Amino acid sequence: MNPIPDEVWLNANLDPVAGRTALGIKIPDLPPDEIQMRFTGRCGRANFEHIFDFYKLVLKSMPKKRLGQIRLLDFGGGWGRILRLFLREFPADQLLLLDCLTVAVECARSLNCPFPVRQNQVHPPLPLEKGSVDCCYAFSVFSHLSEAACVGWIASIAEALVPGGRLIFTTRGLAHIACLRHVHASSAPLDHVTALLPKPDEIEGRYRNGEFQFYPAAGGGELTGDFYGETWVTERWMRGHHARLGFRSFQFLPESGTIDQCIFILTK
Repeated sequence: MNPIPDEVWLNANLDPVAGRTALGIKIPDLPPDEIQMRFTGRCGRANFEHIFDFYKLVLKSMPKKRLGQIRLLDFGGGWGRILRLFLREFPADQLLLLDCLTVAVECARSLNCPFPVRQNQVHPPLPLEKGSVDCCYAFSVFSHLSEAACVGWIASIAEALVPGGRLIFTTRGLAHIACLRHVHASSAPLDHVTALLPKPDEIEGRYRNGEFQFYPAAGGGELTGDFYGETWVTERWMRGHHARLGFRSFQFLPESGTIDQCIFILTK
């Protein structure tokens, strides 16, 4: 059992200066609210409460033993809002944040993160040695990648993982389709991304049929529309692809509680 209670840890991340003093952990600084909003549409307590259950799920799901040089890799981690939470459990030198966005990497580095922050290219491979990572997670990354990008990155992450290592990532599911249906039913104008998507009934039909769905919508900076947009990765699709991508098994979890995306847990 961790000696720092969840609520104490969450509050420490909301006030890093006080948290560093009270707990003796090098908690990174926070970016301004407007930057937090730009990345996740949330800021402050709501931003951390949104991902705290996912953080605990990763802790529960990752391999128990350390075999690789890197204990935990945050792929597409932005300014590090999730990876900083793992400083409660692991030394900073066992953590690594990767992102392809220049603005995200620059922001993370400006926050005095004690863990390494590196920039990867928008296409594979990972800038890591084979068999160097115990566990990799990606929150709201594979919910935006084209099928070719998903295939390439999943295979590349598999190569970086140790035998028995795990990849944990989220993607769109039925909950997001329900949100789209609510937006269409309201009188509010559709935002740019929603206007590019098919009608919710079509998306749901294709989802229930097990199809991989990707709808291009450039996200700014390095996130061009040829590989970035809105994505639904289905359990049926993964069942037909995980083995050839380097994984012996996978688990699928639907949206639950504050985790508003579906989760795949792949084991190498």
